[in-house]
Amino acid sequence: MSRPNALLPLACALAALAPSAGFAGAMDAFRDRARPVVVFVPDADAPAARDQLDRLKRARAALDDREMSVFVVSPRAVTTLSGGRAPSALTAAELRKDYGVADDAFAVVLIGKDGGEKFRSAEPVSPDALTERVDQMPMRKNETR
Repeated sequence: MSRPNALLPLACALAALAPSAGFAGAMDAFRDRARPVVVFVPDADAPAARDQLDRLKRARAALDDREMSVFVVSPRAVTTLSGGRAPSALTAAELRKDYGVADDAFAVVLIGKDGGEKFRSAEPVSPDALTERVDQMPMRKNETR
């Protein structure tokens, strides 16, 4: 066995033990408690941002029922769906770095209670698409039994 191939099993084992991209840093506080929906916006007045936030506001009851907390990440701030302040431990720079979203980009990222990224879109998505995805998750199925 050549030297590089000999190291392959070790590299695979280390990769399996590495933390997932979900719940990096401050987002760890939501593990087992909520399913964050992180909406990255280049600015609050961008058409995609307004469209996505309006859709999510109209679906607030369905999101709350599924313990989905919505955070809006602009280039320099993090707020809640209602415009309130997000926990101070959540910073725009850290979230954008952790989830690989540039300041000028739009993205919607759904994180499961287990900390894993469950869905990502570069375009606005319907709340139904998000809630249907959550309803298929094993943890959610256990919650509704």
